[in-house]
Amino acid sequence: MNIVIFASDNKGVSSLNSVIQEANNAGINLWVMMNQSTQLKHPLHNKKSYQIFTNCDNIDPIYSNTLGVQLPFKPDWLIINRERWEPESSIIVEFKTKFNSKIGLVDANCWTLGSIEAILELYSINRFVPYIDVFFDHSTWGKTQKKLQGFKGKSVVVGNPKYDINLTPTSETLNEIKKYYKIDPNKKQVLLFSLQNTNRNNIFKEYEKYINQNPQHQYFIKPYPGEPFGGKYHKDYFPEFKIKGVTPILEEAHIWSMFNICDIHMGCVMSILHVPLLLNKEVICFDKEINISGNYLDINRIIQEKGIGLEDSTDLWMRSFNMTKQQVLDLLNKDLLNKVKNKNKEVWYPQNNLLHLFDDFNDKQAGKRIINYILKNE
Repeated sequence: MNIVIFASDNKGVSSLNSVIQEANNAGINLWVMMNQSTQLKHPLHNKKSYQIFTNCDNIDPIYSNTLGVQLPFKPDWLIINRERWEPESSIIVEFKTKFNSKIGLVDANCWTLGSIEAILELYSINRFVPYIDVFFDHSTWGKTQKKLQGFKGKSVVVGNPKYDINLTPTSETLNEIKKYYKIDPNKKQVLLFSLQNTNRNNIFKEYEKYINQNPQHQYFIKPYPGEPFGGKYHKDYFPEFKIKGVTPILEEAHIWSMFNICDIHMGCVMSILHVPLLLNKEVICFDKEINISGNYLDINRIIQEKGIGLEDSTDLWMRSFNMTKQQVLDLLNKDLLNKVKNKNKEVWYPQNNLLHLFDDFNDKQAGKRIINYILKNE
């Protein structure tokens, strides 16, 4: 059994590091190429940003054009965590067509809520279904949400490997991060999870309101990994964050310690709330304040050339799918939106512990389940 695991940024490393560990423990021939920096790097143009690990000698060397390196073997499996964007999209095609590898995608999303963006994302993801043999999902809930919104691929529920080993930083690391962010032991630390959709500005307003009412705390924000560095939101973070007194966590590797350090976690009912629930942190949701339930399925949000968020404009999806505006809107038919709306009610009015929405197991064994699945499906 020969496995290649690839991660183009630190977020990918966080999703795949327990899978790497379990593959090595299982004695599988393993070759890993990873970029541990926060910003995504393409292996063909930024080879020095990557680290390569292997546990075997050259068995049957073969060259990968999309990675720009020689592999020690012909890969039976490729494991990645992204599919729609470069460099992963080209890597997937090469490994499937040139090496006849099986492809496993460790889904980065938990698909808690149905939304217009989720429906269109899944339509986009379906274009890669012929290349990807299995999608490793976190929960039965997420798997059901994906299927309801049009997903056509094969899913296996394994839990979220991101939380197998990352949530327990060493005391040395915690102390280094506390020093780096000048943590005051006499104050509470508050962490907001940013949004990159239509609700972005509204959640910032709610955060600012909370800060003004509670000036005695220290405040931080967790952006999406590439958010501060892209052109659209760069000015929100540099030369300093747009809300006075708020410190952004710009290094993705720092977030695991800050999850533990911060006493209060703020955001919306999305995958970001999984962490504070696991760590028994105080959680403040702004869902009602910014009307998440009312606007997630509002088509008016995307009937515009340029939206507040990254994916809330028909113009973006018209380019992505090579469709007219009407063809994009036809993907969002009324019957589908009503089904998704009714399903979302189970999130707004949960009958069970919210943890089941994010992970069926919550036992830090997701990486092991992924490797066990691969071993059974050689």
